[in-house]
Amino acid sequence: MISRYFRVNRRDMVYLKFILEAYEGMNVMSTVDNANGIIRISVMPGFEQDMDGLLAELGTQVVMEPVEWEREGIDGFPGWMQTCRAAG
Repeated sequence: MISRYFRVNRRDMVYLKFILEAYEGMNVMSTVDNANGIIRISVMPGFEQDMDGLLAELGTQVVMEPVEWEREGIDGFPGWMQTCRAAG
């Protein structure tokens, strides 16, 4: 499974979730950071090209900025630090 991360307007999250859920079995959308509008779209194997087309079309309707998302441990503490930066 391939995961892609995007920064979107928080008001567009429900719309995207609604549209992506219509393509059942192709993907799973999750909110990673609600405050900053970061979502993860996990694409099932074999559907990468189909999802590329769908995401390109959705990108004409809502702003979807690709970002890289990492989680790193902080000095041995059990918590997580999240790093988000624009992909590219």
